[in-house]
Amino acid sequence: MFCTNCGKELKPGAKFCTTCGCPVDADDAGETKVVSSPDETSVVSPDTTTVSGPAAETTVIPESPAAPEHDRAADTAAAVASFDDVEPAPAPAYAAPAPVPPAPAGEAPKKKGHGALVIGIVALIAVLAVGGALYVRLHGLPGSAQTAYTADAPAQVSAKTRVRPKDANGKEMSAYVAYLVSTKGTGDAASISATPYRYEGTDDSGFTLEDFGDIEDGDYTLVIVDNSDSGSSARYDVPVHYEHDNPKAPESLDPEPPAPSADDTQADATTTDARTDEQKAADLYLAKCREYIDKYGKPGTCEYQNGTLATGLAVAKLIDFNGDGMDELMLCYDTTPAPDQQDDAFSEQQKDAYAVEVWSYKDGKISKVFDEPDSVSSSNGASLFITMYELDGSPCMSTWKAEFATGANTTSEDDTFTYYAFNGTSFDASLTLASHYKNPYSDDHSVSYEVDGKQAGESDYRAASNRAQESGMIWLLSFNGTRSAGESAATTISDTNATLDELKSRSEGNAATTAAATSEQAYTSESVDKSYTIVNPYSPSSTQGVMWSYPQFSKVDGSTDAALDALNAQLAKACEDDANLGKAWGPASGAMMVDDHQDLCASINGSIASVFSARDETGGGAHGTDKSFGTFYDLSTGKAVDATTALNMSAEDLQAKGVAGINAFLAKNPSDLGVSADDISKMAGEQDRYVRDEKGTFIITRSYELGSYAFGSHRIYVMANDPANNAIVGTEVADNY
Repeated sequence: MFCTNCGKELKPGAKFCTTCGCPVDADDAGETKVVSSPDETSVVSPDTTTVSGPAAETTVIPESPAAPEHDRAADTAAAVASFDDVEPAPAPAYAAPAPVPPAPAGEAPKKKGHGALVIGIVALIAVLAVGGALYVRLHGLPGSAQTAYTADAPAQVSAKTRVRPKDANGKEMSAYVAYLVSTKGTGDAASISATPYRYEGTDDSGFTLEDFGDIEDGDYTLVIVDNSDSGSSARYDVPVHYEHDNPKAPESLDPEPPAPSADDTQADATTTDARTDEQKAADLYLAKCREYIDKYGKPGTCEYQNGTLATGLAVAKLIDFNGDGMDELMLCYDTTPAPDQQDDAFSEQQKDAYAVEVWSYKDGKISKVFDEPDSVSSSNGASLFITMYELDGSPCMSTWKAEFATGANTTSEDDTFTYYAFNGTSFDASLTLASHYKNPYSDDHSVSYEVDGKQAGESDYRAASNRAQESGMIWLLSFNGTRSAGESAATTISDTNATLDELKSRSEGNAATTAAATSEQAYTSESVDKSYTIVNPYSPSSTQGVMWSYPQFSKVDGSTDAALDALNAQLAKACEDDANLGKAWGPASGAMMVDDHQDLCASINGSIASVFSARDETGGGAHGTDKSFGTFYDLSTGKAVDATTALNMSAEDLQAKGVAGINAFLAKNPSDLGVSADDISKMAGEQDRYVRDEKGTFIITRSYELGSYAFGSHRIYVMANDPANNAIVGTEVADNY
């Protein structure tokens, strides 16, 4: 008797083949029987295995010729034995999440006075079931050839396992997004928008699990979203077991979705990546930073001749070079470790060792748009720095090239400054200034000038140079005794780490209307009312009692985390600080005091809370002055975010909404003094004026801004949450704000 799988001769009575591990079926009649459910059996040819049942028919894949009838549990056990325990023990079959209909749109949280409890309604993301069977190709298993395995048990993976997503035709995907979702607790793979583990690939050779960052060992669902087709994105899920140094993990894993069905359609499992461009850019920028950190080292410093040198990924800075609302990423990294010797030429060597780049995001990709040499400058061969400029009022990149030449009785010096403006695609040399010193080290101080390659007089040169204004300096090598603490390489590293934190925060979901809104995390807010006794500013010899308030945030189950605790402490301290100033205030100080402090949670949308801060300041005059403002907080990080981020719109669009709302209000309520269009535009461009409540977003106008003091301050709706309710635009908020 011979094994029908590998041809090995079998011993009489053998239960398993000792070579390939297949179970021996004595009742082999040339047909393979596979039972998909207790009440149904399908018979197919020896060339294929089809699993079918009452619920769905799964994909058909080739099997070895003349394969005997197999029991799935026995197959798994045999495979484990054949690999000498390289494979894990059989695990329960993985079931794709059942379809969950979208939750009905919840009402926005309401507030009743200062003691209101505001609850952020949970918006559940719809989970799309993956139809059909899923197969995963494993490479590098000891004693095995490349083989296809069903994903009934989690695939073993490590930090080094390379994943190469393929489409239903076995072709590597040209564009995809991969998510790693923890299956702790529910095992739900729906929250791809909430997971911090995300990788976006385009025309690459796949990715390793290390690309997700620091991952805790455990069970996960690897979610692949195929973005190769711009019209839709097919999704499929792969259960995996991750260990950083997993000895059972293969070298690579090729997950494949179900093959097209008979009518040439894909299994009904599509989803869209609802993240904002800002979040996608942050993901890719952060991945680029991690790539350089792995290659050149973490942001850090080392000591050199009583100075401080920035090392590794020294600079990461977000700058919107062309004013389109999307930040570019400027990087500077040390390509050569600092040498041990401390010679005079070191700083010049180190100057050439720094590389400066700018990366730009567009259409789901990032590309390097600037990498000119001579971007790092030096001061007499000592300090090293990058000088930042604005050209014609917009941020730009610059280079400074100094050339020296010696000859008979002469030493010339040529300095060339070039300023590069970003057009959205590339940096172009927009201004070049050159000065030629005949012999700066003699009595001959004659200088000639060029502007954009053409000879120019000194006055024309000066006029052209005034187009470029210095906006800051980034220090790479600094020495003790500098003029300010900011002139320090240590400050540069601190700013770089802050940028990395900002990228992570953006990536994790600051945009309330996208990832945060679809996560399963909900928050609540409860107002704390507190009594204080402060000076009466209108009768300073007496005091007055006041009742002030501030919100305290928690999750819906009543728990908090470090981010919420920090934010709650910040809000409480701001109230206490104003109260303490009020207790000590006196008219002789000439300072202003706060005589009304109310921080009120207007709404919670996903993880974004909108807080309206009512403030009245006075110096003891005829009346106080309205200093109210609005703040959006990302409760998942405890940090304030811009109104544009919270409302998921550009600064220009938000400003336009603000202008339209104010004008609509003034059309019905004409100013008693008049207000200019420029003043309205300026107000609408200030993001701390916006607040979102249960009806829409309103803008705050303060005393004297739209008219006289008697005309008042106003809270004017500029957008409705529901487009069907646009009639509120231009009307005032009917609440106790």
